[in-house]
Amino acid sequence: MPISKVPMPDGTAETHGDAASPLPLLRVVQDSWTTGGRTRDDGAGSRATPEAELLAALDAADERARAIATRLEDVRAELELVRTTIARNSLVELVAPHAARVVRVGVATLLVGLFAFAVWARAVDYPLRVTSDTPTFIALLSGMAERPFAPQSPFLEGGAGTQHATPYMQALAFLAQGAGVDTGSAVAAGRFLALVGIGVFGFALACVFLYARRRAGSTAAWVALPVLLVLFGPAHVIWASDLTLHGALYAGFFPQTLSIGTLLLALLALERRSRASLAAACALALATMLVHPFTGVLLAVVATAEACRLAASRDRAAMRPPIALVVGFLVGSLWPAYSLDRALAETGLRGAVFIALCVLAPLVSFALAPLVFERRLARAVKALGERLASTEAAFRLAVAGAAVTALLSIWELLLIRFPPGESARLAIYWVDDRWRWPLLMATGLAGISGLARLARNGQAAPAVWFAGCFGIGALGAIGLPLPVWYRFLLLCQVPLAVGVAAVVTGRAREARTIAIVTATVVVALGVKVGTLLEAPPQVSYFAQELQPAWTVGSHIPRGPGLVATDPATAYFIPATSGRRVLTVDKGHVSSRRELAQAQEGYALLRRFYAGGSGWWAAAQEMWRRGVRYVVIAKQTTLEPPRLDDFIWQTARLQTPAQRKALGNYFYENNRIGTLVYDSPDFAVYRFEREKLFAPGGARR
Repeated sequence: MPISKVPMPDGTAETHGDAASPLPLLRVVQDSWTTGGRTRDDGAGSRATPEAELLAALDAADERARAIATRLEDVRAELELVRTTIARNSLVELVAPHAARVVRVGVATLLVGLFAFAVWARAVDYPLRVTSDTPTFIALLSGMAERPFAPQSPFLEGGAGTQHATPYMQALAFLAQGAGVDTGSAVAAGRFLALVGIGVFGFALACVFLYARRRAGSTAAWVALPVLLVLFGPAHVIWASDLTLHGALYAGFFPQTLSIGTLLLALLALERRSRASLAAACALALATMLVHPFTGVLLAVVATAEACRLAASRDRAAMRPPIALVVGFLVGSLWPAYSLDRALAETGLRGAVFIALCVLAPLVSFALAPLVFERRLARAVKALGERLASTEAAFRLAVAGAAVTALLSIWELLLIRFPPGESARLAIYWVDDRWRWPLLMATGLAGISGLARLARNGQAAPAVWFAGCFGIGALGAIGLPLPVWYRFLLLCQVPLAVGVAAVVTGRAREARTIAIVTATVVVALGVKVGTLLEAPPQVSYFAQELQPAWTVGSHIPRGPGLVATDPATAYFIPATSGRRVLTVDKGHVSSRRELAQAQEGYALLRRFYAGGSGWWAAAQEMWRRGVRYVVIAKQTTLEPPRLDDFIWQTARLQTPAQRKALGNYFYENNRIGTLVYDSPDFAVYRFEREKLFAPGGARR
């Protein structure tokens, strides 16, 4: 822009810009170089002319004018942004209260429907039909009612105390006695536990609500609940720690469900700074460890990670988690029914060592923080978090989650149309091929962005929780030899649900992202409910008759003595007959000692089953070990050579040779026992001492 300089009578000058220019008129006054029209010595013997001094002053004024104009333009842009923000926020304030009310009403309606669904499931004995861990807890209910506070081995005689014999189960045993429940009846005990489960699952949902509200606000807490119910959707899994809608129907009373609630309350208590909250955190840590030690391990890891973060910032609150963990572990070690020290060894370390490491970790973090947290890796993690927290990343994750959920739904519906050959149930119950489990979490994929946003706001615990558990689960799914890796995937549900809620209710509300997430949740929920209620009877367990295994035990009188049967059937015997078994599936033993005992019992039973010259001696050895009854499952073979090889796929009766071996097994039992029950599915024999030890009996 051309600038003209006009001398003024008082020795100053004015600049005139173009008539269309917004620049103001400026008057340049004398500066330190000009005084009353006289020139000044520059100190080097030369003297500047008035014209040069004037031009220099005009150039400086020109620069100042340009800077002022730029500043005014920035202010104008900022004012426009403020005006737009105010207008947008006014619209949000107009709509948000109604949206929040709609969310609350909708979720409340869903919870009422869930309650009715759970009551219906109890009425049709769905928890017994699904089975899962229910036989274990029925056997414990009876055992802990008879021998309170004593070590319990529900399956094997003289086995180590199971870690399922918790204060929670002891309280349920007392409650069942007080309510007049016949704990000797598997069906009556199962219905009692199902009723308890409705309340326990409600408690867990309330704890998730409180945790999500602390993390992301009240509306987010309401949103987190329906999201939680459809994670691991649209298919169903059958495993403890399942917090989905399906889990509410069969696993509500499981200790894992209760311990998730106490874990969340413990984390919330640790965030506060009062002494009363620390005492509450100690009590909640104790409850979590004792009710379910594996969940106690999760609490220790998440709390320790938060303690390390606080220690890195030199916050004295970093010592609260170690105090709660130490107190919880020391007091929990006094529980007489099982050893908490050994139970926590699922980490690979004894409990005392593991807790000690949790105490030392914040101290190490305090010392190494200056060396670690400023490194390039930390900056890279922060940069990744910033990218994941963006609205565009949330949208892309939501789209990917919707696409995977749609593909899984199609996959499941095709399996219903063309069921797997080994079992039609596997069409909707994805308990095998667990490499698919990470895919089932796609329903909440947008929650990764929400977790990144929470971490950016100083709430890193949910992100650490999810990343650690999902990382272990994903590595196991691709084939790495990580024990029980699939259980870690189940533990991802709560933080991921909170992350989804943070995306949906965050400040940067994106209508398209919210719409996609909502549609994904609705589709997953619809497929979940529809496959349970509308799938053919050979596919869905819902409202179907109980398995015959639940009744076979009623044909064995209660009393001392073991029952010998295949490891799968053995799982039902203690719950239905009150008797322990010679061997049981390796997934239901409580220690290495019990595993060795079960393996030895299976080897002895198989010697009896296999026939040949040693079968009679094997039967006599079974008697000496206390076996008094034999149960034969007519569609099961004992052909697998070891207990480790016995799974339902390898134990199915299929070939003529297997049928011939089963016929020989019947012959052996008829020689040394008496048939007391026979049905299309099972036969029960009572060992007869007179036959078994008759002189020359083995030669007849």
